[in-house]
Amino acid sequence: MLFPYKYINHEVEKFQKYSDFLFLDVWCKASKPFSSKDLMKMPELKSIYERLHNEDSDGARFFNGHIESIYEDFRHLDKKDRDVLKSWYKLNNDISGLCKDRSLQPISYNKLIHAYPDLGKKIKSFYTKLYGSGSPFDLVAFGDFRLVISRHYVEFMQINDEEICPFCGINSIKGVNHTKREAYDHFIPKAQYPFTSVNFKNLAPMCHECNSSYKLSKEPLMHIDPITKKTLPLRRRAFYPYSSKKWDFQTKVELTKTDIENLTKADINITFKTLDSYSHLDQIESWNETFGIDERYKAKILGKRGAKKWFAEFLVLENMKKLEPDKEATAKSLYEMKMKEINADPLDNGNFIKKAFLEECTKKGLFSLNP
Repeated sequence: MLFPYKYINHEVEKFQKYSDFLFLDVWCKASKPFSSKDLMKMPELKSIYERLHNEDSDGARFFNGHIESIYEDFRHLDKKDRDVLKSWYKLNNDISGLCKDRSLQPISYNKLIHAYPDLGKKIKSFYTKLYGSGSPFDLVAFGDFRLVISRHYVEFMQINDEEICPFCGINSIKGVNHTKREAYDHFIPKAQYPFTSVNFKNLAPMCHECNSSYKLSKEPLMHIDPITKKTLPLRRRAFYPYSSKKWDFQTKVELTKTDIENLTKADINITFKTLDSYSHLDQIESWNETFGIDERYKAKILGKRGAKKWFAEFLVLENMKKLEPDKEATAKSLYEMKMKEINADPLDNGNFIKKAFLEECTKKGLFSLNP
């Protein structure tokens, strides 16, 4: 991830507050048979529950039915099991901690269902349905979840106004002047991990290519077998999308041959580093594998508006030097001016990749930049 988003506080967080309240203050404290009085400490949710109780719809029956059914299962758990489930819930919702600390092991649905078969299946049925098509939060009683998300997106993009996808750095992302929006991705996949479906610290807008072509259901927190491409039960860290600290990200391009006209993917090596590279090795690996960065950056270099065009632009500077040797502006000074322009906005049309390529061309002596 090239740069983190800035997190914003917003009314959309109320849906995670509903989840927190249900799990920690209702289910984990279940004793007598359930009634709407168990929701008294959150009057808004209590009112919604009672309204849905009188509504004849699948969504209403799903939401209220799961509240009651999961509550009943918790009633039969002892304190030890409740404490375990409470710690699992808090762990999975510590998105920042999971990204930064590989000693923390997120709880998967497989582990949850193995430990608590019936309850685990009910929790999976409930949480995987909370976000997306057919979510009970889409019911009018909840105040139009999709409209709340749309408002969040506008306010979010007013603060995060680069209009470049931070996960790849090469595709644009819709901003406040668009009538449409990008999809929010569950950074830690909601299909594999419980409790985080509506946690907006786990939800981040990303470009369609990152979301739907590369990331899909990949797990950034787990290593991927380079041969089988299957997820391994081996933890790694990942760049937290809402980190308060930025990282000085650098891309380096190495060419194994200098025939720019006939470059292939095999002729290009791309490496990534930060100023504190050693401490970010597994995070860089996670980002690269999750979003297919190596492949995509090589494709940009080899594309019609990539290496050949970039190289030709700088050959023009050399020709200017040869044709007008008495001009005050030398090829070197023009080159430096152009690189200054690139550095001024490295995210513009993948300038940071262009810069890395041109620096490699210079290193290989492909430009005669002597005064």
